[in-house]
Amino acid sequence: MQLSLTQPGSWTLLLLLSNLLLWDNVASVPMCAMRNGRCFVSLKDMFHIAGSLSHEISQEVSGMLTEFKNHYAEVHGLQNTPVTSCHTSSLPIPANKQQARKTNYEVLLKSANTLLSAWSNPLQHLQKELATLKGVPAGVISKAKTIKEKDSGLLEGVRNLYNMIGNGETENYPAWTELASLQSDDEDARILAFYNMISCLNRDSKKIDIYLNILKCNISKPNNC
Repeated sequence: MQLSLTQPGSWTLLLLLSNLLLWDNVASVPMCAMRNGRCFVSLKDMFHIAGSLSHEISQEVSGMLTEFKNHYAEVHGLQNTPVTSCHTSSLPIPANKQQARKTNYEVLLKSANTLLSAWSNPLQHLQKELATLKGVPAGVISKAKTIKEKDSGLLEGVRNLYNMIGNGETENYPAWTELASLQSDDEDARILAFYNMISCLNRDSKKIDIYLNILKCNISKPNNC
């Protein structure tokens, strides 16, 4: 079954999943979603969509950060300004690929779900406020829109999947409180705020990409990951 990663309805297939148990052992997870007693779509296909889409998003964010930084390189201190603490910094999630590989599959999926949820509201404001920034490149605005749309689709799929195989824990993620910084009257301050925000998004998008592609690999070739 061929699915387009940009097709809005791609993730509705996840709603057909049922009775996914014993996630601790990936070998025990059913290898397809059942509908009326028939194998409708494989988990391998669904995790392929998740992994591929998360990788697309990560690359888009990286490209947006590079374009933004290059365009505003003349802003005082931008190139050498360290990223301040991100609103997701306090989350107890795997920090890198090595930690992620040692993490329980359900926890890994929950971590991806939490990060995606934590960025849902900020991404809406990022797209809106970027358009009001003086001299912002059209490519940056276009990337922000694409990222928001793809991120929303990925969140929907991951959230539905986690709700079906998770243990019923309430979703808990930190609030984003930097809107005032993006709307500052000081244009240089706004640019630095956007730079920090996109840098944080870049960091977290890479983590989501790692989590989902580890899950994808363990579903498709569990003995070779």
